Amino acid sequence: MSEAATGTQLIDVDSGVANSRQLWLFPPPKPLKERFGGGFFRTLPKAPGVYFFFDDSGRLIYVGKAKNLRQRLGSYRYVHPDRDSRKTWRLVNAVRRIEWQTCADHAAALLLESRLLREHRPRFNRANVWPWAAIYIGIKTGDADVRLKLARELDEEYQWFGAYKAFGIYAFSAMRRLLHQQYDDSNTPLSWFSADAGRSFQVESIVLDTGKLIDFFAGRSREFLDDFECVADSIGSQSIANQNLVLNDLILLEEFYEKGPRRNAWIRTTGSSDSKLVSPEELVDWLALGEVRREVCRC
Repeated sequence: MSEAATGTQLIDVDSGVANSRQLWLFPPPKPLKERFGGGFFRTLPKAPGVYFFFDDSGRLIYVGKAKNLRQRLGSYRYVHPDRDSRKTWRLVNAVRRIEWQTCADHAAALLLESRLLREHRPRFNRANVWPWAAIYIGIKTGDADVRLKLARELDEEYQWFGAYKAFGIYAFSAMRRLLHQQYDDSNTPLSWFSADAGRSFQVESIVLDTGKLIDFFAGRSREFLDDFECVADSIGSQSIANQNLVLNDLILLEEFYEKGPRRNAWIRTTGSSDSKLVSPEELVDWLALGEVRREVCRC
């Protein structure tokens, strides 16, 4: 009965338009406050840490981090179905047990949460629970051509770069289209609206500066992108739609360079591993610590 709502619509007096939001016949419940009581939340530590929500079967369903555990967990008492997401409302209604672990600082809490998400993959968590979904891009140089390949499992025939988030798949397809646009004599668009545009392709080595390509993926130089300026200059005779698609691919590759190769180069120089590749787990942890880096920049 506590979740019942009236079927009455509200009418805006100025516009006369009906508002479809229903009125609550009774105030909506506050599941965590009713289940644990206000005293429970007052006993929580005012320290950074990680918290755990369990359902009635004892299964871990959510892992979160907090700068202040008392403040963060206390905020769940006031979740409202009209104000918060359906996922959050479903979560607080499913919680039957709460546990927490304090950490030395916010950074330690972020890293612990990141590790636990990979380990447990709770059903109410979405981000960073599948780090192995990251992709790598490989380059194989032959006598007459250069082959590029998109993969998650690496082989020794290619020189590999990554790992990249799924954004790298779109960048790979954009590069394939731009190279086709630049070197194909027919000057026709390549699979503009295909879902993937292939997992590998090759380009004649005589028309591709392999050194610039490797420097691009290694995060050392974006000079490879400058060679596409001729593509932008040559599309004036094409339709407006194709011109926009070419320009969109150029912008996509510029963003990829900053968020992929350049970022990975920084992770390698600041990390403890000697590997030339960034592992999916390292990438996820580095992204998790982005919140701490932004705080430092604001100070």
